Amino acid sequence: MFEKGRIDIALPKTNFNLGDTISGNVALTMKKPIKARELSISLIGDQTTTLGGSVIGGDTSTRNTRIYDFKQQLDIEKEYDKSGAYNFEIKIPADILGRQPQMPQIEGKLGEALKVAQMFMVTAKTTTKWYLMAKLDIPWGIDIKKEVQITIG
Repeated sequence: MFEKGRIDIALPKTNFNLGDTISGNVALTMKKPIKARELSISLIGDQTTTLGGSVIGGDTSTRNTRIYDFKQQLDIEKEYDKSGAYNFEIKIPADILGRQPQMPQIEGKLGEALKVAQMFMVTAKTTTKWYLMAKLDIPWGIDIKKEVQITIG
């Protein structure tokens, strides 16, 4: 309804291996000129961990953690008008899949009690969502952005 414009991300593929370079194009199409802080593309990894109830019953809990966030600026602060195309390349680090949040190690009696409690956990499921996000950062307004999910591994 109040759309100022749109961003599209074009990729030749969406499946990548460690150490690959993600190459693509960000296309910006504006309805009218607008002042923005920057145009950027980010590679983001969001991890969701769901802990299930225990063998004696219980609630589940979910924790979301951003494990990776690399931003590359495509253009500077200026007035963006009509349309533009921006090529980008982002190298995937070889150790990106090892970037998992670490659980704190607790020593002593409390640590032993936690280890025993963990044995009664029925499920612990962790998933990681990898995606590219192109964003036109508009001050005092709603940013124009687009996400494209990718697979790394």
